[in-house]
Amino acid sequence: MHYTAAPVLGGVEAIVESHRKLLAGAGWPVRVVAGRGDCELIAEVDSRHPEVEAIAVALSRGADVSARFDGLKALLREKLSASLRDCDLVIAHNVMTMPFNLPLAAALPEAGPPILAWTHDIAWVNPLYAKFQRPGWPYDLLHRPQPKTAYLAISELRREQLCEAYGLDPGGVQVVPNGVDRAAVLGLRPESVRFGRRAGFLDADPLVLVPFRITRRKRIELAIRAADELRHKWPALKIVVSGPLGPHSTDGAAYFEELRAERRRLHVDDRVIFLHELAERGRHPVDDEMMGELYQLAGAVLLTSESEGFGLPVLEAGLARVAVVCSDLPVFREAGGDDLWTFPVEAPAGSVAAALGEALMSRQARLQADVRRYEWERQLGRLEEVIRHAAA
Repeated sequence: MHYTAAPVLGGVEAIVESHRKLLAGAGWPVRVVAGRGDCELIAEVDSRHPEVEAIAVALSRGADVSARFDGLKALLREKLSASLRDCDLVIAHNVMTMPFNLPLAAALPEAGPPILAWTHDIAWVNPLYAKFQRPGWPYDLLHRPQPKTAYLAISELRREQLCEAYGLDPGGVQVVPNGVDRAAVLGLRPESVRFGRRAGFLDADPLVLVPFRITRRKRIELAIRAADELRHKWPALKIVVSGPLGPHSTDGAAYFEELRAERRRLHVDDRVIFLHELAERGRHPVDDEMMGELYQLAGAVLLTSESEGFGLPVLEAGLARVAVVCSDLPVFREAGGDDLWTFPVEAPAGSVAAALGEALMSRQARLQADVRRYEWERQLGRLEEVIRHAAA
């Protein structure tokens, strides 16, 4: 529940819509109730409803609007009771801590189901809402815990403020951060997301891209061995080899079988993914657009060639702002300058793994890893946990 819902534009509206999609996708019988938007509508829930707005303006002036307030509260209680009679829990976003519709905040605890007050903002600690920071009813709604209501915050800061304003025990206030839709932010196509799930690389943390065709001079066995070397420090690391068999090599198929054998020997079948293996009807599954998406997803690009005539993957990785780990070839340095993590051309897999590990500890790579913790799919388990607890 919120005052308005998507497609109305707003930060909280976007979070509510993300929660709806996430929970519905996990099989929860979820619905959204608001005053405006594409959802179940109760007009008086809207903060811009004329009567709601008039009462809010009067309360900001300290005026006595008890009769109007009680009348709207009774109307809302009646409508909410009918709407929510089959619900186990109401997740009320900002409704219980902001002054935009205090009759709604007063009516909701009397309407039936328990409430999880999902707190994005807190009027009682915000100077912008000083006009509502008054003693007595209904201003008490903004700083006193309400019946049948559990409070949740979107950050540690909001938890501290919530506990300060409402006198709550911090141990009883859960924190569930907002999430980020990586696919949407990076502009991944739906078909690429589906393919990534099928291939098994969307959950890589980190994803190391090897943007090579499968030819012997690329020395992809070094990438396989590096995955083995790094398995303990990065247990969710995955190497993704994007290319098909080299079109002109006479021993491409034999070399690929050697790589597969090495992958099996080191028990890294789930850590090294050859997208060539997912070809259907002889057509390689990675097009130019998907290559761009793979660069966006990558935490590092690994180039293990023994020789090259140009360093195009270095340039492509640079456009995607992703770290490049490569054999110390002149053409790679020509393209990437000093901004590369290199290893000697004749170095063993241990040196490759060491250079890759250094790149994955760079500021940019660590920031990317930190952000991954906030992806919506990773938030689902925590979201379900607090819902079950609040509804119990």
